[in-house]
Amino acid sequence: MNLSDYFDPSEALPNPMGLGKNASVYGRVQILGISSKVTIDETSLVIFGVTETRNSNNPGAAQSADAVRSFLYGLSGSTVKQPLVDLGNLKQTGSPADTYMATRDVLEYLMGKGATCVVIGGTQEITWPLYLAVTQNVQQPNVSIIDYTIDMGNNDGDFSSSCYIDRILADGKDQLFSLNVLGYQGYLVDNHHIDTLSARNFDLMRLGYVRGAMSEVEPLLRDSHIISLDMGCIKQSDSPGVVYPSPNGFYSEEICQLARYSGVSSNAKVFGLFELNTLSDPHGLSSSLAAHIVWHFIDGYNARHKYPSYSSSAPSIKRFYIKSPIPNVELVFLQNTITDAWWFELPQTAKTNGKSIVVACSRADYEKASKGDVSDRWMRIWNRIR
Repeated sequence: MNLSDYFDPSEALPNPMGLGKNASVYGRVQILGISSKVTIDETSLVIFGVTETRNSNNPGAAQSADAVRSFLYGLSGSTVKQPLVDLGNLKQTGSPADTYMATRDVLEYLMGKGATCVVIGGTQEITWPLYLAVTQNVQQPNVSIIDYTIDMGNNDGDFSSSCYIDRILADGKDQLFSLNVLGYQGYLVDNHHIDTLSARNFDLMRLGYVRGAMSEVEPLLRDSHIISLDMGCIKQSDSPGVVYPSPNGFYSEEICQLARYSGVSSNAKVFGLFELNTLSDPHGLSSSLAAHIVWHFIDGYNARHKYPSYSSSAPSIKRFYIKSPIPNVELVFLQNTITDAWWFELPQTAKTNGKSIVVACSRADYEKASKGDVSDRWMRIWNRIR
């Protein structure tokens, strides 16, 4: 694949209020078409923009990638230790469907080289081609969606940013392992959609729960291969640049914390940031915050080596065996004694092809099991695989 055939180079320059070139991200990033040599391998973090908005009511999202870049390029580059590559913006296509397929093809190519990707949209139905690409590289992927609502069934048969989850559920009937919705606001969600996802034992966490229990959300992001973020999940006072601003939502510090959790995850293949409406962002507050979110993902990505994922052969892994209240099932927990990250190991079943499954969890899950109980997280996974 010749990436230059797929992308228009970005014309974004660092915001004048940012740091100088030598100290900023702009001085560390390799820009396709500008840098003399761009190499992509398993150490690379690759950024590109997708300007597709034709299946939405958010035309202002078409300019969001360059708006975010302007602020991102001016932020500190001290955290950039691994190669950072910016491909530019995906070229305009004849139809939204062509854009989705081009996005899928590019991501599949990049992930085939081992790269991790950040996609700046555009609108959130682009999550679907992200999913299609990941399924070519990961068996039974985990998807986390950070959003104020659940984008299901809100259409007249057309595919759009308000119903893309339906397409993921349909395409992932036998492949999708988990789909987590984080930060939804109950008064903006159809209970039927909650029931549909709950019936499949997926994790749904309301805004108040996430804000009060970040340590319980971290394991979900640690296991996620795709993280899709709708900028509308942030409260209006922190981010007015969306189509439907709300007085409620995440604070800027909280959403940046979730982005860093996502970046640290060695499982994360792609992080998507969507629904930034530049037409409602005349002072660039939302664009600046979106840049901070991407920066925190980059910061987490470059810290991955400090937070090793589970490996049964690692000397830092300690195993705990606990008698289960479930007949013929033993609870097995694993702890990384360096980072205090926890996992549980579920026994093999027919649905797991005879293999045991290791799932990220929290210390609270272990402590609950040690008192003779089983956590809701463990039960949801068990009900999914038995």
